[in-house]
Amino acid sequence: MKKIALLLTVFIGLTALQSCTIEEYYDDGTYSQVFEQPNETLIQEDAYTYSATWNFPGSLYESDNVLVYRWQGNTWTLIPVSYDLGGGDIVKYDYDFTRYDIKVYFTANFPVAELSDAEYDEFVYRQTFRIVVVPGGYAQKINYSDYNATISALGLENAPVKTLQLKK
Repeated sequence: MKKIALLLTVFIGLTALQSCTIEEYYDDGTYSQVFEQPNETLIQEDAYTYSATWNFPGSLYESDNVLVYRWQGNTWTLIPVSYDLGGGDIVKYDYDFTRYDIKVYFTANFPVAELSDAEYDEFVYRQTFRIVVVPGGYAQKINYSDYNATISALGLENAPVKTLQLKK
């Protein structure tokens, strides 16, 4: 009888443990955020790559997505983006992110030191980026290439634009 009771207890215990789940909940865009990194000068990683990395103020949900826009004179341009400088020279912006930080980098298919002063100022020196966190549970279709449409769809038109701390 003791063996049956023991087996029954083990069976119930195993069944109860297997039914546990963890879920993330979203509340209509409450977790959408906008960060701006103004006047950032990218730091040289190697001859072909310059970058900057910032820490998020808290961790993102695993299902969140991140978009990065670069201020280009009079408009926000969605990254990744490439620019053809002519003669086979190409420069590119791209980014990657984790739940804890984001890295924006600028690469060239030639040594960055060969950029003219004007090109260096345009692409590396004092760049402004906007980082938009999009909740993973967000279902509405958005034209992400249009910064204003993205912000409007996420309900962030009047949201405070925060800054991130540069990762050391």
